[in-house]
Amino acid sequence: MQQPAAILAAWRRRGLTCLAAGAGAWDGARRNARRPVPGDLLRLARGFAARVMAERERWPIWAPVGFGAGILVYFALSFEPSPLLLAVLAMGVAGAVGAARKQGNGLGRLAWFALALSLAGFATAQLRTLSVDAPVLPRASVYTVEGTIRTAEPRGSGQRLLLEDLVVERLEPQATPERVRLTIRAMDPPLLPGQRISVRARLQPPSGALIPGGFDFAQRAFFEQLGGVGFAYGYPELIGGAPSLGTRPVANLRYAIAHRAESVIGGAEGAVAAALLTGLRASIPEEVWRHMQVAGLAHLLAISGLHMTLVAGTVFVACRFLFSLFPALALRLVPKKPAACVALLAAFAYLLLAGATVPTQRAFMMAGIALLAVLFDRNPLSLRLLSYAALAVLVMMPESLLGPSFQMSFAAVVGLISFYEWQRRQRRGVPPEADRFQLKSVIAVYFAGILLTTLIASIATTPFAAYHFQRIATYGALANLVAVPLTAFWIMPTGLLAVMLMPFGLDALALTLMGHGIGIVLVVAAFMTDLPGAVIDITPWPPLSLLSMVLGMLWLCLWQAEWRRWGYLPIAFGVLLTLVARPPDLMIDRRGDFIAFRVASGEAHLLERNRDNWLRRQMLQGAGVSEGMPFLTRDDGRLRCDPLGCVIETGARRPLAVSLTAEAAIEDCRLAAFVIILEGPESCADGTPALGSRALWRSAGAALWFNGERVHISRVRDGAGERPWTR
Repeated sequence: MQQPAAILAAWRRRGLTCLAAGAGAWDGARRNARRPVPGDLLRLARGFAARVMAERERWPIWAPVGFGAGILVYFALSFEPSPLLLAVLAMGVAGAVGAARKQGNGLGRLAWFALALSLAGFATAQLRTLSVDAPVLPRASVYTVEGTIRTAEPRGSGQRLLLEDLVVERLEPQATPERVRLTIRAMDPPLLPGQRISVRARLQPPSGALIPGGFDFAQRAFFEQLGGVGFAYGYPELIGGAPSLGTRPVANLRYAIAHRAESVIGGAEGAVAAALLTGLRASIPEEVWRHMQVAGLAHLLAISGLHMTLVAGTVFVACRFLFSLFPALALRLVPKKPAACVALLAAFAYLLLAGATVPTQRAFMMAGIALLAVLFDRNPLSLRLLSYAALAVLVMMPESLLGPSFQMSFAAVVGLISFYEWQRRQRRGVPPEADRFQLKSVIAVYFAGILLTTLIASIATTPFAAYHFQRIATYGALANLVAVPLTAFWIMPTGLLAVMLMPFGLDALALTLMGHGIGIVLVVAAFMTDLPGAVIDITPWPPLSLLSMVLGMLWLCLWQAEWRRWGYLPIAFGVLLTLVARPPDLMIDRRGDFIAFRVASGEAHLLERNRDNWLRRQMLQGAGVSEGMPFLTRDDGRLRCDPLGCVIETGARRPLAVSLTAEAAIEDCRLAAFVIILEGPESCADGTPALGSRALWRSAGAALWFNGERVHISRVRDGAGERPWTR
């Protein structure tokens, strides 16, 4: 048999040049296809490896990212791994670390360490779940509860109590929850932490997500060891204990400071002052909450890194100035080091005063690491120190990775530090005279810096706010331009001064000044809320879109070389996913009490059978709207409703139906392509596809997408899986 080369030569001799050229091209392509690795791909891989090696000093900054990846994998599982897996993971971490040490300083070492961190993150999350596992109420019912008050917060016209050391009727000790939370009517005098009470209350287990992808309160309650929530019948009976027992003086001090701030300042300003000083936010009016959220200022009401930094920073600057006034001390000690020690103590005191909540603990860790860096003559504003703080938080509370508080706090700080690192690199080699020549106005430069900082923090946190809350504050940067300087230089310093003067009874003037500053912030929030287009409501995003954006942001911020711009690609991909994602056409809770139906214009129509403000907010948020229109009796061409049910036209031959009575269900099964049966039979006798009330209850809620006569259903239970917090 002749070889291909001989055949081509014969064709050329016979004048078949075109045929020979085409065959030669095909033969060359066939030979190239057999190459195992194309040269371009190999060069790309080598270039990538060279870039990673060139930024070897940035590798430690990625440690919390690898650790967090393992945590995400754990929480993404639809089942709970066996505890025996912890031993396997421990051996895997040890093996990966041992292999990394044998790899020198190359990419192999990085890969093994990344694997070790991911396995350690998975193991830490599982260990945390096992350590906090506690009983949950078996069912919703009325119980007689005896317990010790852990916290007592003002709540509208009453108090919200967190009880521990419980004795619950009809429950064995091993089945009794660690803590329950209930609301009582106002008492005079109010109840205080440390007191032991007995009360008749209606309690229920913490509820999970109400819609697919919605907020899972049961998961958060699990890690807080909260086994039941509800409200009390009548007034509790005080049966023992005293507010001064054990560690209760700190808790009582919180309430005393909050009460003093509210009584001296008064009104909404007093409630906000109490929240800033003690973290007790239950007295803040609902309207103030709405204004602050729409204006993008809600972060000022929750004690976080900003407040902890302001307290520690104010004490640090004041103490450093005072120490510098004494030459004998300043010549023997570097003033910033004793000032850092005092500031650390002040931050710890603020942590206790704010109730040591999870966000406050994280803020204290971040501030504490920065102050320790000052003690050891290190740069407190560096991504490496920030990565250590993030790693410490994830080790102690791995579940915080899923919450908006952790994500938004660290996103803002990462964005700010990486920007100013880039700015320092850009200004290398610029003579000092040039800087002095450009700084024509200190005030203008200051406000420009505040605006720039606010813009960077807003850009960094916007994806998380949009994902978790389905809204974007349009004028947030402008509102923060006024509110943040007021908080930093007026509100928090006067509040700190008031707390220091309270033991001497000289705090009234400082609290009054604090109230005036808060009043300006509230006026700004109300003004921004009234502006047209103050908030943009968006539909829920798929988790992959946020994950892609976060990866791109980290790539853009944590590397230094030009290749960091590759991070724009995953960011663009995440944005594209949000644009192509289709929100559900209809959402319904497990009881069928609330149905939200989206129309083509983006509005939502609501069928509300029982009044529930919490459920209403969750449904509206899931629909991506701030308000909805009732459709109990409505006929707009696509949606027709009457007291018996609703008919939804989808453009197909037969509509979809929601049946509110058994008689309507029988008729709808005959006429509709799909029926949601809230009362009556569980299914259609003629075989028409249906979703009955019992199936809906087992689904824990559902979201539906319409495609003509076909309906796709996403159930809450399918997404939740079988985890300890879904039992």
